[in-house]
Amino acid sequence: MADLPAVLKIRGRRAVVVGGGGVARRRAAALAAAGAKVEVIAPEVDSVIEQLGVMTHRRGYETGDLAGAAVVVVATCDAAVNEQVTRDAAEAGVMVNRADEPEGGDFIVPAHAHVGPITIAVSTSGISAKAAAVIRDQLIAAMDKDWVKLLETVQPFRAEAQEKITDADKRTAALHRLTDAEAMQVLKQEGAAALADHCRRVVDES
Repeated sequence: MADLPAVLKIRGRRAVVVGGGGVARRRAAALAAAGAKVEVIAPEVDSVIEQLGVMTHRRGYETGDLAGAAVVVVATCDAAVNEQVTRDAAEAGVMVNRADEPEGGDFIVPAHAHVGPITIAVSTSGISAKAAAVIRDQLIAAMDKDWVKLLETVQPFRAEAQEKITDADKRTAALHRLTDAEAMQVLKQEGAAALADHCRRVVDES
């Protein structure tokens, strides 16, 4: 089955987590870190969840709890509850993630990590969360960390290029030059200040 990888912009939107255990804790933490307005619904809630500063409802799930939600995470040990939430989500047009049956939901949360502005995410299509985490860590270990410094240095020049260079072809060419092999070489050989000067020239000459 072919899936479509995507980055979900969830800041400021309501995200419901049904369940109060370890998986719910991890999902709630990830959603909160992404800026979502998280609400956890469960009769019993992990103490760490309460420390996240998210809203908690110490009760069972009720139809109607998904009103206004952008996404819902189902992470209970009760198959009947999981199925009910999934049905309600489908009727309400809310995307659902199921911890018990990943392929039964609308999206899978990959093993991921943020390294500066870079997000590395790995999915095994629900086959093995452990394998996904191992592969993620291997990718992080193998990644050239200079990419972090390059992207952080380039960011303001990229924004300036998008604003000031009106010709589409010239703008695209300039954006490519900001992160090409020459830019990386400048960073490695001369440092971040030299890279900033290089970026300045790229934007001014475009």
